Amino acid sequence: METQNDNSNIQKESSGVEGLDEALRGGLPKGSVILITGSAGSGKTLISMQFLAYGARNGENGIYFTLEESAKSIIEQFSVFDKDVEKLIADGKLKIVEIPLVDYESLRETILSEIEASDAKRIVIDSITYFQMFFSDVISIRKAIIEVASSLKIKGASGILIGEIPFGENKLSTFGVEEFAVDGVIALYLLGKGNSFVRALRIIKMRNSNHITKFIPMEITSKGVVTYPSSEVFADI
Repeated sequence: METQNDNSNIQKESSGVEGLDEALRGGLPKGSVILITGSAGSGKTLISMQFLAYGARNGENGIYFTLEESAKSIIEQFSVFDKDVEKLIADGKLKIVEIPLVDYESLRETILSEIEASDAKRIVIDSITYFQMFFSDVISIRKAIIEVASSLKIKGASGILIGEIPFGENKLSTFGVEEFAVDGVIALYLLGKGNSFVRALRIIKMRNSNHITKFIPMEITSKGVVTYPSSEVFADI
């Protein structure tokens, strides 16, 4: 199954994830802001770093903004899959920025100033769940996500916003508004199968772009996340 809302004039860019561009019918819409959401251990950080590393190798500087995990930890984790990550950082093509959770305006200004200083075209923010520390209601959180997404577009960047879903819950986001504030949503799943689980990915929406909507098998391999769009995982979620 796939959507039929394709705009043939839209420019696409590679996700950096094997098989995912095929599922996206050519890649992510360039200049879009995408929510990648899933439970702990589902592969959100890895996909996001593959997105940045691909861009860094192909003339598009990238920045990973982390609101929780240390830059050192992210580099150590990703270097298992990509031995060149430290070189990309040393060459100024990829940057990991730790943002202290002071207030929303400081966060937004840090993001914008870092993008401008690095001329970054690919951005990841991990994770927008921490926006709850700045606001007391979901409407304000939604407005903040829309504002950040709009700011990335104004700077000419494509973005991934990482969201979180508690394991086993049948929803797409923590607050229930994140998916409405972005151009696309890619959900990652750990689906129970006997005494184990299988990994799956589903493209929930991708504005103005045709895409596969079924549950696509995915694996974490020595190369990182790999997806298999010609196959399907049957799930009842």
